[in-house]
Amino acid sequence: MTKDTKTAPKQSPLVLVVDDDPGIRRIIEILLQKNGYTVQTAPNGQEALDVLDTVVPDVMVLDVMMPGMSGFEVCKAVRTNKRLQSVPVVFLTAKGTPQDYKAGHDAGGVVYMVKPFRPERLLQVVRLFCRTGTE
Repeated sequence: MTKDTKTAPKQSPLVLVVDDDPGIRRIIEILLQKNGYTVQTAPNGQEALDVLDTVVPDVMVLDVMMPGMSGFEVCKAVRTNKRLQSVPVVFLTAKGTPQDYKAGHDAGGVVYMVKPFRPERLLQVVRLFCRTGTE
């Protein structure tokens, strides 16, 4: 006699998108949702940290220039939290000097992308760093 075991439905990867520009947040949210991702958004660094108190995303897409707390500061806070240390942080920002790239790397980012960005490239990066695939 075999036991009928049901497996839980596969949950889509969660991406936290943090950007103070509501238009950019919405564009990224739509792009990712259309490709099978669950998306949570935050308009600034403090709200992102508040969200991170309750969830651990598979990937975080993070702007740098935001009011109150920069993306670099948010990333450093994420890297000092044991529960969040392994979350890949993808910087998506208008800041594109070599010093900015270095600051993103030093803060703990895994990829540094400059706006304007190609949506297909962002999607490729998110796919690469998600712990589980959407296929």
